[in-house]
Amino acid sequence: MTTTQLLKQASILPRDLFTLNITSRQERRMKMRPERYVSAIVPKESVVLLSFGSIRAVVGLDHVFLFDAHKPMVQSFAREVAAFFRSGNLHGEPPELVFLEQVLNSTVDSFNRRLRLYEPIVDSFLDKVSNEIYSDTGVHQLVPLKDSLQSFEIQVKQSIDCLTGLLNQDDEMLDLLLTEQEEARFQGLTVEHTRHEHVELLLGVYARELDNISAEISYALGRLQSKQEFVALSLAGYRNRMIRMNVHIGIAGLTFGFGTTVAGFFGMNLMNGLETSPIAFDYVILSALGGGGLIAVGALNYLSGSAMQKRASKRLEEIETLTNALSDLGAIDYSIKTTLRQGLSVDRQTFRKMLEKARPNREVTEAEVDLIFNVFDRAEDGHIDEHDVPSNTNSLPSNLN
Repeated sequence: MTTTQLLKQASILPRDLFTLNITSRQERRMKMRPERYVSAIVPKESVVLLSFGSIRAVVGLDHVFLFDAHKPMVQSFAREVAAFFRSGNLHGEPPELVFLEQVLNSTVDSFNRRLRLYEPIVDSFLDKVSNEIYSDTGVHQLVPLKDSLQSFEIQVKQSIDCLTGLLNQDDEMLDLLLTEQEEARFQGLTVEHTRHEHVELLLGVYARELDNISAEISYALGRLQSKQEFVALSLAGYRNRMIRMNVHIGIAGLTFGFGTTVAGFFGMNLMNGLETSPIAFDYVILSALGGGGLIAVGALNYLSGSAMQKRASKRLEEIETLTNALSDLGAIDYSIKTTLRQGLSVDRQTFRKMLEKARPNREVTEAEVDLIFNVFDRAEDGHIDEHDVPSNTNSLPSNLN
């Protein structure tokens, strides 16, 4: 559909497109970071503008316009909701509330699965850092992991704020009852004010679920922060011991060096065949000083040379790989969800194809596949199945099982 067709058929205004974060293709191409939608549930006169999780839609009395239909996650959600509506298990509920509940249920379930996906990743990197407590090789990998968790936390908190804002507005909760509002207008009546309690109960359940998810994210971030501070303290203590040792060695070296230098200069005056040379003494001293200078230059060159640059380059590549892998956990969530639903046991190449399908607009590198696959292949048998993934990851909404 074109924008003009959308505005006409959905009965919305152009400014409503900002609520749904509708952008042009040029704007999407210019964006360097992954798309993050602002959570919003905005009732209008005859429609509800909905942007929650990965679902964006315009909900009417007898129709729903669902955006991003080219994405596999949205397609999967659409099939599930369509199957649920065909089953006829609405229990007399207004269709718009049923759809809203499906969106909330799917989003909370997706957040729960994503949280379960983070757990083995966090545990894996914390174990790696613990095994290298006196090295900073694992600490730098915590940075993209913390960034990804903080981004996820922002998305969850925005969803909580959206529901909390609605729960504080009785009139807006009443406006979500499109069917009852239409019937009341047709009869020249108004919807009973107490009907907002029905919507309040629905929103309150999912607001509490999101609060629990936010608390678990904060706990995971706290674990990372605590480990980072512990490693920093351990490294600081280790460096202090090294500094004290270097000071003692330096003092001892200076003490003995003064005496050995004087003795060395006088010792060269012993019988060695060069006593008659008027310039041999100067040459020996200059050669010794030059040799010491070369040793110092070689040591400084080693400290700032190619070996350190290679290590830094390798760390930057690891950070970039981890950042790319964690930038779109929704694709990983979809791949794992598909695996569990179909009862599959996938190998590395099949998992790569699933990720490429879930990320049609982004390249999936071999390093990303290896990183993600190794994290979830707990049995280390070269396959990922339901035994490798945390049990809560395959939990589906009760009305969609």
